[in-house]
Formats: sequence, C-alpha cells, structure tokens
Amino acid sequence: MRLGIVGAGQAACTLIAELIRGDFKGDILVFNGETHAPYQRPPLSKNWLKTSDDPTSLRLLPEPLETHPSIQWIQTSVQSLSPDQGLVTTDQGTYSVDHLVLATGTTAIKPSIPGLASESIHVIRTLDHALRLKKSLEGVTNITIIGAGFLAFELASSLADPSRTIRILAKGIRALPQVAVKTADRLVDQAPASIRVGVEIERFDETTKALVTNHGSIPTDLVIAAIGAQPNAELATACGLGSSDGIPVDEFMQTAHPKVSAIGEVSLHHQPHLNRIQRIESISEANDSASVCAKRLLGHPEPFQTIPWFWSDQGDAKLQIAGLCDRTDEETCLIESETELVMIRHQGQRVTAIEALNSAKEFMAARRLLDQGDLALDDLLQAGSVFARLQSSRS
Repeated sequence: MRLGIVGAGQAACTLIAELIRGDFKGDILVFNGETHAPYQRPPLSKNWLKTSDDPTSLRLLPEPLETHPSIQWIQTSVQSLSPDQGLVTTDQGTYSVDHLVLATGTTAIKPSIPGLASESIHVIRTLDHALRLKKSLEGVTNITIIGAGFLAFELASSLADPSRTIRILAKGIRALPQVAVKTADRLVDQAPASIRVGVEIERFDETTKALVTNHGSIPTDLVIAAIGAQPNAELATACGLGSSDGIPVDEFMQTAHPKVSAIGEVSLHHQPHLNRIQRIESISEANDSASVCAKRLLGHPEPFQTIPWFWSDQGDAKLQIAGLCDRTDEETCLIESETELVMIRHQGQRVTAIEALNSAKEFMAARRLLDQGDLALDDLLQAGSVFARLQSSRS
C-alpha cells in the first residue's frame, strides 16, 4: 500500500509510529505544509515560550522513526485531493496514493478589531507563531490576551515578568468556564494577570495605544488572541467529505469515502464517553484516533472507545482532567488543601469528569476508573479520594 498522510502534527506522527512498529507493508508519504520537522505543539504556550529558543527540543518523532526508509517527507502544502483517483496535488506536483489519511488539525481563530491590522494580532498554534511572538516581546510592557480559557492562562504564566502588565479579557461572565467554579477560582487567584469579564472590544486606538472597550481603555502594546480554533477541513469539504464542523468519520476513523480516513482534532465522530458525536481538541484525541486508524490499516480493527483527558500547566499549577463534562454539569469538591484540589463533575450520580489540580495520583486513578465504566458520585464520596476508590475496586 502507498499511504498518503496530510499533516505532520501529533495525530499524524502517532499514526506513523504505530504503523512502523506494527510492520506496515508499504510506503508512507507525509505532506507537511510547514518548513519545520514534526514538533510538539503543547509546549509552545507553556515553558518553551519562556525558557527555550531551540526548536529541536520540541522534536515529536525519534530520529530512527523520522528517517525510516518507508517514509517520504514532502515539505509543501496540499492544494487539492482526488479520492476516486487516489491523487494528491501540491505545487510540487501530483502524487498517487492508495489511501489518504487527513490529519490537518486546526487553525487559531483571530478576531477582527477595528483599528488593528490582523497581522498585529498574535496567536499561538504553530512554531512560527511562537517564534514570532518571542521576537515581538522586546520593550513590551502591556500585554492583552483576548480569551479566558486554558491557553490564555498558560500564556500569561509563560510571559509573566516584573516589567510587564498582563491582562486577560473574558467575553463571558467568568474566566475558565470549562472547569468547576472552585477550580477556576484557584487558577484565577494565582494567575500573574488581571482578569476582566464581560468585556466587549470596540476598537484599537492607535494614538493612545489602547483597546477601547465597554470597560474603558486598556493600554496595550501587544495583543494575543486565545479564543479557540477551527478545523482545517477545506480539502475534505471540497471533496464532499467535510464541513466547517470537521470531517465526519465512523468508529474506525473511516470517512464516507473508502480511500479516505481522518484523525486528530479535525475528525468528527461518536464519543462513547459522551454518547454523542463531537470533535475534541486534545492530545488524547490525537493519539487515540491515530491508534484506531493504525490498527485498521494494519488489519486489526478496533473501534474508538477511549475516555478523553486534558492538562494545562499554568506556572506552578498543573491541572489534569479525566473525562469530559458539559459546562452545566454539577460540581462537588472531593479533596481540598492549600496545594491540592480535586473536583467531581457529574450529572446526578453519574461522574462525567474529574478535575485534579496538583494531584497526579488522583488524575491517573480517575482515568483508570472511567475506563472501567460508569463511576458513581456516592462511591467517590464514601471512599474519600479517587485513588482510594480505585484501590477498593481492585480488592
């Protein structure tokens, strides 16, 4: 088989690694639209932004896999696909493949701010974005981050400096709405930034170098947008296989076309934990969907069954979340101390997620318990901790 992979991020590289380790019989063509070798994206908003200037420290594939003789790296963007004919067209030429895997990921969303050119608004999604931001920090004293999710707080922690004032602007009624109120309060309290909620940006005033908002003028030397991402589904959409919501696939990561699969953050499929179709942006989604696709291509198909998980490093705080909840899910505190916090998100008795702040043991136990099946609120409360509940389930 001659396999074509469009994209070279986490999902693509996990797929490559599992195929090679599974003794894949064939050639792998990887279409990488970036000039860099495959790299890890999560560190870009975390410690790497503050401590490193070396892109090689972000290397995603070990050298023996990256240089494996079955792989051909094609450093160019794909312009169009012809799934029926098995053709991939780039500005370097047209390539023939037997099967296509779309691992095209997402693109950071930029807001439109009157008075401020789009190129003046920074985002963090690629290595080039991070390198550009690093170069723009000299002499900057007022940084405004638009958005109040994990990315905004990670950036604030990474960019913190005595010479800078960092402000996080939330459009909604509170920051970090994807986690429990108590979890969010902990992270807000320790953030090296001031947080304003309910903010509507009207324009940028070039004369005063300030964002004009419904909360007044906010001095701003540098603007970073952290308001989410949209799936790169244009290639699939042009073939009738995708939409602005992503690329629909079945439980084996197969699209409606027999010669095309999709994995990672661009894939739109049934999530067993949620019992609904949803696109998820996380490392776990990238790795797990790639693993499912690899098994199918190797002739050992297994359906997608895994529980999503997430993490966010914000200075000294490490938030880890097992499972995925709706924002309206109930919240119950399980463990609270000066250093640790464990929150249960649930719908009645059914536990949907565990938020563990500086408590890796609780997080790992939560992942194992959620993998085993339904988890009841009262069982956790009686045990007193997720780890204790896991231990009792083994006895």
